Amino acid sequence: MSSSPIPSVDAKATQDALASITAAIPSKLSHFTLENGLSVYLREDRSTPIVAVQLWYHVGTSHEPPGHTNLSHLLEHLLFEGSSKLPAGQYSRVIALLGGKANATTHDDATAFDILLPANRLPMALEIMADAMSSATLDQAQFEHEIKSIEDERRLKYENSTYFQHLDRHEALAYAGSPYGEPTFGHALDLSEMQWASVHAWYRTWYVPNNATLVVVGATDLPALRRQVEAHFAAIPRGPLPEKATLRFSGEMRERSQVLEDESPQEAVHLSFNVPSQASASSVHITFALRLLIELLGEGFSSRFYSRLVRDQRLLTYIQISYEHLHRGDTLLTVSALCNKDLATPQQAAQAIWEQIDELRGSPLPEQELESAKLRLLTKQLYNSSKHELQAEGIGQTAAAGLDPMLIDLGAKIIRDLTVTTVQQVAIEYLRRERLTITCIQQGEAA
Repeated sequence: MSSSPIPSVDAKATQDALASITAAIPSKLSHFTLENGLSVYLREDRSTPIVAVQLWYHVGTSHEPPGHTNLSHLLEHLLFEGSSKLPAGQYSRVIALLGGKANATTHDDATAFDILLPANRLPMALEIMADAMSSATLDQAQFEHEIKSIEDERRLKYENSTYFQHLDRHEALAYAGSPYGEPTFGHALDLSEMQWASVHAWYRTWYVPNNATLVVVGATDLPALRRQVEAHFAAIPRGPLPEKATLRFSGEMRERSQVLEDESPQEAVHLSFNVPSQASASSVHITFALRLLIELLGEGFSSRFYSRLVRDQRLLTYIQISYEHLHRGDTLLTVSALCNKDLATPQQAAQAIWEQIDELRGSPLPEQELESAKLRLLTKQLYNSSKHELQAEGIGQTAAAGLDPMLIDLGAKIIRDLTVTTVQQVAIEYLRRERLTITCIQQGEAA
């Protein structure tokens, strides 16, 4: 029995698929703000009887002053350890008893507390979050316990991973003095010398309603949510907020490079370009064009990096590309790759990666290749929109970057309408050697 060949995808089929995805209308994103400054967003979605509830405080590692790294991470831990209504250790336990799960994450620009639970339990989740905002215990003994917990986490996730240590050194060079270049887990000395008073002051300064965004995605409606939010959060007073520094690359752009040695036989390379985020770009089209360039270069088996450098030339065994577009300041577009030692040194791998980027900058970009990249990007976005927690994360992170989350629903049409000319112009402007930092990691005696 013979099988039929897989039909090729023509331009019309791609355009039809793009039109279909772009036409998908998300449920309305609603917004209101309490008198105390708490900003609240709701994406009503009744596909399942659950809600994702996320409280985003607009303070993270990029706000920490020198000598005080780990403040945000430590406070994130402590908010689970007691408030006026819950004793230590009960936050996650109560949420679990309600049929949900709780978590928290420290980001560069924010600290997010998230709960996923049945929709009819939403008022209790809001009560717990409001109580933690207004009356976290921040017990001295628990403070010391959580310092040890973070030290253990640091040893497990960071000190045992030379990959993350090398990436931190690479980003420190690439960010050129920006707070975004601080180590992922901060500095061990800062953590060991942390004072309880510093954490308490951090909480009182930043954990106020006018520095927070509450996001709810799921099976509830705006009138009910407004009543519940007002019942639990309205009495919490707003607070005076310190001025936040503007994080922009300054000075003359120039190429930077370094070589790190590692006892591991696995050699690697990182390349980063200094680029604007969606918050710092002069035009929203720049950000979306950079996201499309990621699809063209490094996302999926059909991307240029994978198809040419991993599959065909076999210079690399692995490659990934990332772009932190939801920063409040200038950011990085980073390519990380593992080398095939039999065929390429880290320096040769870096050159091969650059050549692919330079080709995209200098040669006409096929229209069909760009349209296929648009389709892949929009398909992933549509898939993520089916998950309540990912929708809420996108809204919260957008707000924490200082952007209007209402712009999220315009993104599909902006991507669809980007032209070959615009995408190539952005590549020429931002993916150039003056903006490039290269770190080669080669076998040798570790420093």
